[in-house]
Amino acid sequence: MPDRDELDAFDADCIAAVAEDHDLDVDRLTTLVRTHQANVRDLPGVEDIVYEWRSQFHWDPLLARTTETYYLALPDHVWDEFADSMDATDAECDALAAVHDRQTRHDADGVGADVDRLDGYEAIVLTRP
Repeated sequence: MPDRDELDAFDADCIAAVAEDHDLDVDRLTTLVRTHQANVRDLPGVEDIVYEWRSQFHWDPLLARTTETYYLALPDHVWDEFADSMDATDAECDALAAVHDRQTRHDADGVGADVDRLDGYEAIVLTRP
């Protein structure tokens, strides 16, 4: 079975709305979302990083899981680590994090994600391969 596309967990309207809110080109933001997903897949891998985060933190960061997607609530320093590996400005990284937050809130009811758990944490959405 071929891998899912990196953007399968993301709604194009969510990306477009965040791009508009942050005054970014939608194609640039879409590229950043795809690059972030590809970076996770390359090192260490989606399943491995979710396992690592669930083991590393004193709370379970998993908000919800479907056969296609993971929804997580993580400390903001996790985004800093991703930003270091991407060729993106601070504003672009903020927009990338906002896409993940908006997507999580958009999908929350349908996947059973408790978005109240995002208070003090940052959303990360990962497309499962």
